[in-house]
Amino acid sequence: MKGSRFKGGSGPLALSLAPCAFLIRPMTVADLAAVAVLEAENPSPWAIEQLTSELNQENGWMFIAESNTSGLIHGFAYGRSCAGEAELLKIAVGRKYQRQGVAAQLMTHILGYLAAQGTDHCFLELRATNLPALALYERFGFCRMGLRKNYYASPSEDAITMKKTVVTFHKA
Repeated sequence: MKGSRFKGGSGPLALSLAPCAFLIRPMTVADLAAVAVLEAENPSPWAIEQLTSELNQENGWMFIAESNTSGLIHGFAYGRSCAGEAELLKIAVGRKYQRQGVAAQLMTHILGYLAAQGTDHCFLELRATNLPALALYERFGFCRMGLRKNYYASPSEDAITMKKTVVTFHKA
């Protein structure tokens, strides 16, 4: 079953997702083997030890996009928060699950989570040639900040840095 696709609107908060077939939940140690398989599909993949160490980060947050029907993990995200700021370290979707709304669902969840935590800004960086990711981040209101020349290795590539002001929800 395919998930829902992001439906654009106007402005950074005009995000709407049709009902989807993905459950976003915190990552557990039991998820690491499936996450490592998805991660191996990416350029410069993190080793299982790096993925595991993120689970132990004091200010870290890790989420899984899991199929409501099959229970298979389709994507994941890692990040850290500190002093009112967050950094999205990694968001990845398995190749056969791409273009099904998984990354958009993860981003929606992450931004809601950060808003609920009182986070002011979220930062990230991405490979300059990763145009699908760039389009996703721009749809979610991230703005380009700069370029880091030859930041990535294997293959060597520039990194685009981005920032988003997180809208914090205030209780009435």
